[in-house]
Amino acid sequence: MARKKLQGQVAIVTGASRGIGKAAAELLASLGATVVVTSRSAEQVEQVAATLRQQGATAIGVPADVADPEQVEQVIEATLDQFRRVDILVNNAAVVWPVEEVVDTDADEWTYSIQVNLLGPFYLTRNVLPLMMNQQYGRIVNVSSGAAVNPIVGASAYSTAKAGLDMFTRALAQELTNSGVIVNSLHPGMVDTDMQVDLRSVDTEGSQLDFSRFHDAHEQGKLRTPQAVARAIAWLAGPWSRDHNGKIFSITDEEWIRKVNADLGE
Repeated sequence: MARKKLQGQVAIVTGASRGIGKAAAELLASLGATVVVTSRSAEQVEQVAATLRQQGATAIGVPADVADPEQVEQVIEATLDQFRRVDILVNNAAVVWPVEEVVDTDADEWTYSIQVNLLGPFYLTRNVLPLMMNQQYGRIVNVSSGAAVNPIVGASAYSTAKAGLDMFTRALAQELTNSGVIVNSLHPGMVDTDMQVDLRSVDTEGSQLDFSRFHDAHEQGKLRTPQAVARAIAWLAGPWSRDHNGKIFSITDEEWIRKVNADLGE
């Protein structure tokens, strides 16, 4: 492994109490980064941060709902109070709900999904950008989804938000040309996380929803591990992505994943 390549850097990882976010926080810490772990659960984020500290990393947990701009500001303030800088932002926090046809969807739930999945990354990015631009270095990784280009019937809010997140990535990258700050999106594919459990739990009978592919992937052992996705995130968060800005990466790109594995080591 490319050990300590991120030594001296400070990373904020959202949605880091479990799944992809937790795996990314662990890997970034193992590469030498100081990690700020955040999610809505105070107990869970502190548990993850405590585990990282026990493993020799520098880490703190800051609970926050990324849909709330005031709570987002508190994450940034806590990070600066402790570490004085932000080098890496991983916008991973996401919700898949509501999962139902638009005609039956609760408007407040739909709006909250947009707030978490799209406005949350905007709030965080907007807060860290002045810091990164001032230091002329930064990496922003937006964890998006194939649903951005292949809509999921019954997940209109999620699909819409992820499409918006990809366009946000592309538009922002143009603004950051020659700034030293790089932003990219990642489509992680189907991953063995609680979100997949939630999707498989949905009763689709009597609706147009069809989640059979999620059941099939689970039964056939084809779901990726959060750790595999974390490696892709680490590559994008590190020096290896220096020549890429505003791109939409997919973990199904075998050639790129071979490069990720070669650069990070096994």
